[in-house]
Amino acid sequence: MIDMALPSSIKAATALSGLGVIAFALTGCPDPEARFNEFLDATEDDRPMADDGDTGEDTETGDTGGPEGLPDMTGTYLFALVTTLDPETPLQFVTTVDMTVAEDGLSGEADFTFQPLSLDVGSKTAPREFVGDPLVYAGIPIDANGGYTIDMGTVQVTGAANPITGSDIEATLQVLGEIVHASAFCGDLSGEVTSPLQYDLAGSTFGAIRLGDDGSDPSALPIEFPYRCDMVPPADPTFPDLNGTFLYAMVTTLDPETPLQFVATVDFTYNADGTAGTANICFQPLSLDVGSTTAPREFVGDPLCYEDIELSADGTYDIDMGTVMVTGAANPITGSDIEATLQVAGEIVHADAACGDMTGEVTSPLQYDLAGSTFGAIRLSDDGSDPATLPIEFPYRCDMVPPEGG
Repeated sequence: MIDMALPSSIKAATALSGLGVIAFALTGCPDPEARFNEFLDATEDDRPMADDGDTGEDTETGDTGGPEGLPDMTGTYLFALVTTLDPETPLQFVTTVDMTVAEDGLSGEADFTFQPLSLDVGSKTAPREFVGDPLVYAGIPIDANGGYTIDMGTVQVTGAANPITGSDIEATLQVLGEIVHASAFCGDLSGEVTSPLQYDLAGSTFGAIRLGDDGSDPSALPIEFPYRCDMVPPADPTFPDLNGTFLYAMVTTLDPETPLQFVATVDFTYNADGTAGTANICFQPLSLDVGSTTAPREFVGDPLCYEDIELSADGTYDIDMGTVMVTGAANPITGSDIEATLQVAGEIVHADAACGDMTGEVTSPLQYDLAGSTFGAIRLSDDGSDPATLPIEFPYRCDMVPPEGG
C-alpha cells in the first residue's frame, strides 16, 4: 500500500490505476449544481488555476518560466453524460479537444468534436464503435478558472448511440463545463429532448477523462468512467482506484475449503487529495451446489448493500453487515438458508484484490461462532453475471491472493 502505511504492492497498483477506471455510482445526485460546486471547492488545490498575482518570475534566479495558468487540454477524451431519465446509463462520445492557451495562461479557446459511440440498450460497454456523424463546435472560450459553455443548439443522435431506449434522439443542449485537472472535465447539461418524447434535461451531468489513443478501439476504452463531477478522481491519486466488480469468497472453520461466493460491486469515491476514500459495496450471492466451488454460480437472492464504507490511507476498512440472510441456494456447505451477524475487517492488497477476516455468529440453522473466518476478493473483467467467465481458482484467504497482474 502507499504513503506511510500502505503495502509496497499498492505502489505499483497506483501507477497503473491512475484515471483508467472510475466509479460505478449507486446513488443519484439530487442537487447537481450544489454537488458540482462542493467538488470544485474540495479539489481547488488540485486544479491548475490562473494566479493573478504570479508573474512566473523566479525572484532568486531571474528565470521566467511563464505563468502558472490553464493546462492545455488538447487530446482525446471519453465523454459520458447521464440524464435524470436514467441516471446510471450514460450516452458516450469520444471527444477530441484542440485547445490554445493564451500567452498569459489566463484564458484559452478550444475546438470540441463529439463522436457518438454505439451502445446496446442497457449497456455501458458494448459495442462502443464510432457511429453517426460527429458534432463539431469551434472557438469555445475557456475562462481563467477553466470554465466554459457550449451552446450545442439542436442536435440529432442516432438510436444506435442511445442505450436508454435505442431510439433516435433530437434535443437542444447546453454544456456548462469545468476543467478539473489536466486529464479531466466535468459539469452539467441543460436543454430539452424534443424527440422521441419531450423531456427537460435539467439535472443532467457529464464527466470526461483523457484517453491514451484516438478512442476508435472499443477494447481500449475504460470500463469504469465518470459521468458526474463527484466521480472524477484527483489528478495524481496515491490510493488505487477500486471501482468495479470482484469475486468475493469467504470460508468458515465449519468447512474451510468450501467458500460462499458473492459478486461484489464497488462504487469508490476518492477523497479530495486522493489518499483514501469511501465506497458503496453490494454483495450479490451466487448459487452453489452442496460441496461445489464452481457450479452453478448464478445470481440468486437479494444483494447485500452497504454505503459510505471508509477506506483509510493504509488500505484497511471495516463493514458492520448487521444481521444478514442468505438463501440456501448460495450455501454450498449444507444447502440451508443462513441467518448470521457479520463484521468484516478487510485490507486492500492492491488495485485488483482485497482480503481479511470475518467475525460474528451464525444464528440459523444452527448456532456457530464465526471467529477464524476469512475472505479473499479478486477483480473481474465483467459484471460477474456470466458463470462461464468466473475464475475457477480464486482466493479465500490472504495467503492465497495473487500479486497484481498474477
